[in-house]
Amino acid sequence: MSGMADDVTPDEEMAKRFEKYRRHLKAEREMRPGIMADALEMLRRGAGTQALADWTGKTDETFRTLARKHGIEPPPEYKSRSEKAKRRAAGEGV
Repeated sequence: MSGMADDVTPDEEMAKRFEKYRRHLKAEREMRPGIMADALEMLRRGAGTQALADWTGKTDETFRTLARKHGIEPPPEYKSRSEKAKRRAAGEGV
């Protein structure tokens, strides 16, 4: 019979790592709303999504999504890269 046994327990070192990980996840969940509010403020001030990713350890996509959700336009240099990529994809010269 395959399946998971309920009576398996981690060794002491592994249990410590699990506990540490759980504490960090809890702290991240508690901090996330404030961090995202701070990130939104920084986006409104003109911070780039990659800079926010570098500062927080999250992905720049996290902050692109946040910006779009709040109607914040990407910086002009990002828009121009995006437009060039669209033209290339459509087979137009760049």
